[in-house]
Amino acid sequence: MKSLAAALLLLAGIAHAEPYAVGSVLPRIDLPDQHGEARAIDDSVRVVVFTREMKAGDVVKKAIEKAGPDLFDRNGAVYVVDVKGMPAIIRTLFAMPAMRRRPYKLLVDDEGTKTADIPSIEGKPTVLVLDKLRVTSLSNPATPDELILAVEPPKP
Repeated sequence: MKSLAAALLLLAGIAHAEPYAVGSVLPRIDLPDQHGEARAIDDSVRVVVFTREMKAGDVVKKAIEKAGPDLFDRNGAVYVVDVKGMPAIIRTLFAMPAMRRRPYKLLVDDEGTKTADIPSIEGKPTVLVLDKLRVTSLSNPATPDELILAVEPPKP
């Protein structure tokens, strides 16, 4: 029995990948947007902005209010939210209708499995800058201005 438990623990450790870091290569991730349309994080995406909880989402909303609803589109970025921690009734009655009213696209992971390896810090969005799905930069901006700087490409 002890050897079975040890084997299961070993397999669980192998099955869970490490969080993405600089140098990691993301797989293509297919997720629906807030309207249910199929979208993908593929090699055409330059930046992934990710949130797992409301306080981090508020930073993103304020950045968009400041920079405009096309912040992500004009910068080859996608915004991804993991809503698995939200009670289903809240998600259905309040969160998804509110997301559908937003003037920008966001990808929704309602199970949290496809975004499980994206690291996060409570209260801050995660920004992954990519080059053909390879992470070249990872940051957790604390303010809307920091988020805008992380998403906008450097000016020549």
